[in-house]
Amino acid sequence: MCRFSLIVCTVTRTAELEAFLGSLAAQKQPPAFEVIVVDQNPDDRLAPLLDRCRGRFPVRRLRSEIGLSRARNVGLAAASGDIVAIPDDDCTYPPDLLHRLAAYFDANPGCDGVSTLVTDRDGSFSAGGYMAGSPLAIDRGNIWRTAVSPSIFVRRSAVGEVRFDETLGVGSGTVYGSGEESDFLLQLLEHHRRLDYRPEFVVHHPCFHGPWRAERGRLYGNGMGRVLRKHRYPAWRAMFYASLQLVRAVQFLLKLNPSRSRFHLAMALGRLHGYFHARH
Repeated sequence: MCRFSLIVCTVTRTAELEAFLGSLAAQKQPPAFEVIVVDQNPDDRLAPLLDRCRGRFPVRRLRSEIGLSRARNVGLAAASGDIVAIPDDDCTYPPDLLHRLAAYFDANPGCDGVSTLVTDRDGSFSAGGYMAGSPLAIDRGNIWRTAVSPSIFVRRSAVGEVRFDETLGVGSGTVYGSGEESDFLLQLLEHHRRLDYRPEFVVHHPCFHGPWRAERGRLYGNGMGRVLRKHRYPAWRAMFYASLQLVRAVQFLLKLNPSRSRFHLAMALGRLHGYFHARH
């Protein structure tokens, strides 16, 4: 049975990380796995927590410069498992997840990666309410509704030299504050990797409930727009995805929720800016 490397990049969160590690300790019939915690905190706040976990499963603590993509690349370089995953530090795994995923990979040797459904604990879609409801072969057309960071499990042999673009994502120091996981998977698709979306597997992640800051929306939109441009999507795609956010902006304006409306408007404009003004 395959072995997993779970790369968790974290900063500021302790209780959430403890909950994730607790969900790993509760796995039933788990395959072998290691946890690589890429710690971006300026102090040793995680040391007591990680010390407690080391008696349950292998845990390594690494350091990196600020930036989610930088941290993930540090983790990828250190991973030794057959399957690598990039769980968010505030997600949790159901008790049978790793066992079932290992069985799926073992039964499907031609599959290079799996993306799961992501919901909160009540079953509400965590990823913006857009993840597909049935299994799909992930491609350029459906990747935006079939994969988010905590849903991704990929064979390390299929990753090869592919890495996260360090100019994308939270903490990158650029205006492109998202899209790094989509870019990563699009690189894999360009290397002809087979990626399966399997919603019968679920990762739990809390839904975002604000604050709905326009700046956050702008950075997220910029990131998606840049990824669309980087991977040579046609301009109409960027305009289509921007229009979806414009519709939401109008919806929340009619609901007398101006902050949420501004968030979606900023995201729409960001998608256009990221696409039409990005330089590569």
